[in-house]
Amino acid sequence: MKRFENKVVLVTGGSRNTGLEIVDLFLREGARVFFCGTSEASVAKGETELARRGHTGFHGIVCDVGKTSDVTAMMDAIECEAGRLDAVVTNAANLGQGEPAAPEVDEAAFLDVLNVNLGGTLRVVQEAARRFFLRQELNPATGQRGAVVCIGSNTAHHVQRRHVSYCTSKGGLESLVKCLALDLGSRGVRVNLLEPGYIWTERWNDLPEAVRRKRRANTLTGREATGGDVAAAAAFLLSDEARAFQGSILKMDSGATVALYPPYAEDNVPLPEGWCCGDDASSSLSEARDDGGVVVTSTTGRER
Repeated sequence: MKRFENKVVLVTGGSRNTGLEIVDLFLREGARVFFCGTSEASVAKGETELARRGHTGFHGIVCDVGKTSDVTAMMDAIECEAGRLDAVVTNAANLGQGEPAAPEVDEAAFLDVLNVNLGGTLRVVQEAARRFFLRQELNPATGQRGAVVCIGSNTAHHVQRRHVSYCTSKGGLESLVKCLALDLGSRGVRVNLLEPGYIWTERWNDLPEAVRRKRRANTLTGREATGGDVAAAAAFLLSDEARAFQGSILKMDSGATVALYPPYAEDNVPLPEGWCCGDDASSSLSEARDDGGVVVTSTTGRER
């Protein structure tokens, strides 16, 4: 039997990139899946791609999780069509792209990122718990009746230049998940956090090859994760096999945050050819030191 047979799953920000791969996996695992995107065009594109892959049993909804009215309308649609909800993946995010350095950050733009990444997560989990999870029977096998996985980022700990809004929101997400887990755990609802680093998305197609090599050099494996990798981890955390996970933070960043410095910043460390963006190790080492030796991690390219 498939792990999510007869289950209903919601994936926010599920119309493209990592979110679409999460939707794809749950459909393959037997779930009925609702997903949302912020525009009709984005949702339609996601539905078209899922149909091209041979899937049925999905429904895309236009929803900006930064708006309470949109979240309420999305939950109305799920209640009307499915009558229940078993699991949620909060993947929608405002990446805060194009942001200046902290002294020049616009307050309204800063609050908009927090409204989506923190406020949106809270809205979705609150509605899912109140309208579905806490009204449903406990699973006799697990003693639980709902599960949530929030998609965070390793930038909660290793911040990026000119990303104060995004990094702040992902740091706050760690505390939010712990609070939700504490308040909902005794009532049969699990809440956990998944923290990826670099993830291949369609935006990577527009990056120069030198930049892609530089990013990979920040990891210990020499490669970024895929959307499928993130989907597999999310599915595990939502499955019955993960029933002992509560308020947990699962990091999956190819080892980018393990070392004090990225590999190319260390002296006398041989690297496979092509890992660094410079023509030789000395140029890469110089560039790394100019950047303060900070591990430069990535936003994940998820759709808001």
